[in-house]
Amino acid sequence: MIRVLHDGVPCADELAHSRALHYGDGVFRTMLWSGGGIVDWALHMDKLAADCAALRLDCPSPSRLAAETGRVVSGAADHAVKLIVARRPGERGYRPTTSASEHWLYAYPLAPAAVTPYRSGARLAFSDVVLSEQALLAGVKHLNRLDQVLASRNWPDGIDELLMCDRDGHVISGTRSNLFCITGQRLLTPALDRCGVAGIMRRRIIDCASELGLHVMVAPLTADALRQSDEAFVCNALIGVWPVQSLAGRIWAAPGAATHRLMQFLRHPRTPL
Repeated sequence: MIRVLHDGVPCADELAHSRALHYGDGVFRTMLWSGGGIVDWALHMDKLAADCAALRLDCPSPSRLAAETGRVVSGAADHAVKLIVARRPGERGYRPTTSASEHWLYAYPLAPAAVTPYRSGARLAFSDVVLSEQALLAGVKHLNRLDQVLASRNWPDGIDELLMCDRDGHVISGTRSNLFCITGQRLLTPALDRCGVAGIMRRRIIDCASELGLHVMVAPLTADALRQSDEAFVCNALIGVWPVQSLAGRIWAAPGAATHRLMQFLRHPRTPL
């Protein structure tokens, strides 16, 4: 019999044996519930399936997840909904012995969105924490977020988001957001082939850019090139788009014209247009 103590108290809960707890062997989604449903549900389910496939995990059915999400959300207010999918426990040790998965859903009520980052722009700074690189996990929203935890320990006052770089100094993303910059009609977002998370809002923006007359480039981005850009913004599923006001001494008039058009086009529920 396996014996477990939790804070010194005997624990028989099988969650104590979860591979999510022991190894971070799983993936997650952070989704916005607004207007009676999950915003961009289909994109979240596509990304969940791709991330599960990267770890060779069985993906829960979207119909089951939709039903359970409706049960976990309380009331009509906006909620952040977090979904964790992890490999079911098997034999002790790192080696996975099954593709079977288990999942958890959490619902967190959201306060009304702060207006300032949308209308005046977000204030950014660079983190000195370098993102870990593992090509097999690049783009995947896996459970190990210790890089982001380390970056968040010394969060400067007055900063809305921290940008993180790879070991070569290329800017990859924010701690909880994807990054874009605009120069002329060119919309550039960092390549995520070595590290970083490919979020669903990033995908939405890439897919709709041509309708706004923007040419998308996915390529390495240096800090100097970012500071020299005409406009910049960060994005994720919960916030939509935050135009960037300032970064490392560079000040932008935020939102810029192209970013403002994009915000109007996306019509994210949390954006005060």
